[in-house]
Amino acid sequence: MSLEDPFFSVKKDVEQSLSNAQGLYSRWQGFLDDSAKAGGQECEWVANELRNVLKSIEWDLEDLTETVNIVESNPSKFRLSAQEIEQRKGFIYGTRDNVKKMREHLGSVQAKSKVEQGARKNLLGSGAKKTKDRYTRLDNAMEEDNQNFIAGHQEQQQMEMVRQDEQLEMVGSSVKVLKNMGEQINEELETQNQMLDDFGEEIDQTQSKLDSTLLRMEKVLRMAGDKKQMCIIFSLIVLLVGVVLLFAFTL
Repeated sequence: MSLEDPFFSVKKDVEQSLSNAQGLYSRWQGFLDDSAKAGGQECEWVANELRNVLKSIEWDLEDLTETVNIVESNPSKFRLSAQEIEQRKGFIYGTRDNVKKMREHLGSVQAKSKVEQGARKNLLGSGAKKTKDRYTRLDNAMEEDNQNFIAGHQEQQQMEMVRQDEQLEMVGSSVKVLKNMGEQINEELETQNQMLDDFGEEIDQTQSKLDSTLLRMEKVLRMAGDKKQMCIIFSLIVLLVGVVLLFAFTL
């Protein structure tokens, strides 16, 4: 039975999620630089989506770390060189460092200060604007577009999360299959070793019996005459053949 290496399927998902996170991160930075948008709903939505994507990447990295640990514990079994294992570790460390930097920036004091300032400015600006043209078509159209944009992206992200959950379950199943295969191989080797030990003991016992029989034959030959020797030799040969056949059938 051949199994696809689960590392590469999860790695591909991590790379896609990281690319998505970097796009959201750039967009969020753009909102921070624009005081008029820093505290708006779109900025808040982007920040929340970025946090969700980063959390998903961290879960995937935990699964990748587990697969690397399994391979590293027995590299000859999985036919991976030390260089390939180090490359996998490097990918995990580099991705984790990128995620850490983005998460730290999201929670930094400077970012929170800009968001709060933008929120106050938007609150004051929106109040003045609504006083002037609260019921205009343009305002309603822009608000509707905003809501549709946010709803569309939320639905897309939800579908992406569901797909990632399904892929994580597939990877988990593959890891369990590898673990079960290893346990079965280990049990089979232990059984074969026990059988070999038992067979060796039986050979030693048979050899001891044959040596004892030959010694008795030699003693009888010395004590008996020519005719009696022939009869005794014949009888002993028959006895020896019977012992050998008995031993063969008992195996």
